[in-house]
Amino acid sequence: MIVVKKYPNRRLYDTSRSVYVNLEDLAELIRAGHDVKVVDAKTEEDLTKEVLLQVVLDVLRGVDLIPVGMLRRLIRASGSGPSHLMLRQQLSTGLDLVSTQLDRMEALMQPPRPASPPPPAPKAPPPDEEAPKDRGDEADPELVELRERLAALEKRLSRR
Repeated sequence: MIVVKKYPNRRLYDTSRSVYVNLEDLAELIRAGHDVKVVDAKTEEDLTKEVLLQVVLDVLRGVDLIPVGMLRRLIRASGSGPSHLMLRQQLSTGLDLVSTQLDRMEALMQPPRPASPPPPAPKAPPPDEEAPKDRGDEADPELVELRERLAALEKRLSRR
């Protein structure tokens, strides 16, 4: 996670690279897949939400991500009554669900990582040697079933 300190003069300082950054730089870091946390330089208060909203408004110019009706609802939810609290909770939960679904979709869109080759199959004992048969577990049907399933999986993997 990249920690960015926000100073009273509104300057942003990337502590991981020891450089000052602007909102566009933050947008690029996030596009590149980095998690960014913005904190107040003096109080260490978490300012991430506020700064990311500023990125959406100033850098991305809103880019039609949020419909006007939703913006109105967000403003209406800023009251202090019980219905406002419920609306904020529902909006927050809904946006969390959308975020979770987008995370899943992005994970599915990632190119598959190359699979490591399967380990070599255990070698069978030479024909003149007898493998020990007295293991006592051959009568356990669960172990027999697991061995069969393992053999089937190994066979499927060897075909790839």
